[in-house]
Amino acid sequence: MKRILPFLVLAGGLLAFGGCAPQDDADTIRVGQISNRTGPTSDVGVPLADGVRDAWRWINANGGVRGRTVRVIEIDASYDIPRTIRAFRQLADDNGVPLIHGFGTPDSAAVLPLANRARVIYMPTSYAEEFVDAEHAPYFFITNADYSTAARSAVQFVAEQGGKLGLARNPGGFGIAPIPAIKEEAERLGVAIVAEEDIGYTPTDAVQQSLAFRNAGATHVWMGNTNAAMSVLARDLARQGSDAVLIGNIYAGDEAFVRNAGEDAEGHLSLYGSVPYGDDSAEAMEAIMAANYASPDTHYIRGWAQALLAAEVIGRAIDEGLEPTGENLRRMFYTLEEFSPGGLVPAVSFSENDHRPSMNVPIFEVRNGEFVKIWDNVMER
Repeated sequence: MKRILPFLVLAGGLLAFGGCAPQDDADTIRVGQISNRTGPTSDVGVPLADGVRDAWRWINANGGVRGRTVRVIEIDASYDIPRTIRAFRQLADDNGVPLIHGFGTPDSAAVLPLANRARVIYMPTSYAEEFVDAEHAPYFFITNADYSTAARSAVQFVAEQGGKLGLARNPGGFGIAPIPAIKEEAERLGVAIVAEEDIGYTPTDAVQQSLAFRNAGATHVWMGNTNAAMSVLARDLARQGSDAVLIGNIYAGDEAFVRNAGEDAEGHLSLYGSVPYGDDSAEAMEAIMAANYASPDTHYIRGWAQALLAAEVIGRAIDEGLEPTGENLRRMFYTLEEFSPGGLVPAVSFSENDHRPSMNVPIFEVRNGEFVKIWDNVMER
């Protein structure tokens, strides 16, 4: 039986164990992870990183990938662009990893040209539209529908409801990224956008924004932000007598929103990113529940999905008699057709011309403190 090597967590580029890694067996495969455990939005960065970590531990404990152990070398770059660039170079150049699990939008965009030159697979947990452009980002692969595709789905839902749409967005990063797609889809479908309001990541109140949406007659408000902002907006919408229904993006409408908003969360919607925790229709759920993670949520589950997807393409390369280099793994991503890693996220498919993983963007509603799927929209490519 192969020895399961420990996961190494690097902070600021320093190895945790005296500055040196243990020697790998000849068959050991190294992969990298650039996480956000200590920077802005680490509230979602930690469970995402832990999900990746725990999934690889489970894979190794169950025989590895086709019998080969995978060692994950993690660097906490704190959502900082210069540190992310240094981490990428350390992982790709010094450790020779063929694949790196990444994090957010600006930091992932910064290393995109490096990944192209090094021919290293990069798997961010940002779903920015530029990352699914196969020509622009040939080595980038994500697990869920990109922000723009998801936002278009939200507009289609509002159109089906005959509603009027408001936009609540953080004025930067993933909050702004899908706005052009939303407006284009709204114009195509005849959905009126009646108000647009900026709101920060961690506001103390959203009275001004709530009044704007109420007075404009918004029936639905797309939320491009965090769970903290969505919680505050849900509270203040109720206080200002607005019946507008929030549609949170993948980082706004999560379990923390339900906990923080309490009764004010009821009836609001989310472009939720995975099956809910405990959904035993997902084959990987038993392993996830056995991990006994303190606060499992969609971010933790998507971390698992990302690692399971990486393991699948590595396994396919080995089956083909290929070494798991970045270039060979890229070819294996194109062999995936309607493949759902562990049943945790909508099935993915990739082609050399289109890195959008899925056009399936379901919508979930908060009912009695739980997410319930109410709409399963499969969009055209």
